Amino acid sequence: MAKFFRVQTGDRPDLAAIGALSQLDVKGYAFPKIFPIFTVGEKAGQISVAPAGLTESKGSKGRSNGNTLSPSDITPVDVSWSVTRYEGRGRLFEDDGAAYASAEAADKAGAEQSQRLAWNYVESDAFAKVFTATRKSGATELSDHAVVKTLQKKAKSLRKYGRPALVMTINTWYDFVEIPEVRYRLEKFAGAGNDIGFLATDTDKVLTAVSTLLSFDQIILFDGDIVDADGTYDGCIAVMGLRRIEAGDVLNAIKSRATYGWCPVYLPDTADGEHPFDMRTWYDDENKASIYDSEAFIGIVEALSSAVAMTKLAASYTEYGVPEVTVTTGT
Repeated sequence: MAKFFRVQTGDRPDLAAIGALSQLDVKGYAFPKIFPIFTVGEKAGQISVAPAGLTESKGSKGRSNGNTLSPSDITPVDVSWSVTRYEGRGRLFEDDGAAYASAEAADKAGAEQSQRLAWNYVESDAFAKVFTATRKSGATELSDHAVVKTLQKKAKSLRKYGRPALVMTINTWYDFVEIPEVRYRLEKFAGAGNDIGFLATDTDKVLTAVSTLLSFDQIILFDGDIVDADGTYDGCIAVMGLRRIEAGDVLNAIKSRATYGWCPVYLPDTADGEHPFDMRTWYDDENKASIYDSEAFIGIVEALSSAVAMTKLAASYTEYGVPEVTVTTGT
């Protein structure tokens, strides 16, 4: 590699391929678990989707002949959707290019940087759909010694939207696992004294095991440094009913079963496969730097807002006390 690296100017489909959607997922981000990715060929539209089912109303018993059987209507929900332009620009000064083993490695670093800038914004917008000021103001406090029960009762009320999930930031997770009644359950899994909070942020298997212990299908963690840097929603935990949808089956799923939302990704050219980004590179003569521009059209759609129940941690929690036993002996 030359001492000074100067990127070529032009479209870079080879670098766009770095951001391919692997099985319609984006590794390292929380939003696809909440808003399954749905590839679209238009930038806006409307879809009639399935309403929340599982009615608690009853039908008829012992109806006499000639009496009318009252119907229970099923009314699809019309949801408008659109995508927004997300962009990122990575910059690599030419004298810093020598730090990379090759021009290809430098290009990859620039492309990944620019695409990550765009994905981070998508992640932030997805978080903002779930965690709102209105939901926070009306959040149910997880009272002392009734944390797990309250969460499970919330989950039961949302079962019509899918399997139960807990959604929070990593900062909230650290506090959540220190609640005595939660920690007691977790220690049964990991053993007393283990730093479960740290393990769970790094290991999907541990998160899965913990969610099972709490009778939830999954626990989804947002990186607070990306989505909530000022800690506005620290202590807030969203209980959600979420569908686990197979790749390529999003449209059929949302039209067949009540689904909280989805993430449309604009892919007008099927020849591009699963590459949402358009990549261009050029050399900035004035600053002597290689520029990497990424652009994609993506949306975050909340179709059924009632699939979210917001809760919040209390100011403090106490340990379970062991009752004292007084033994009185006779004389």
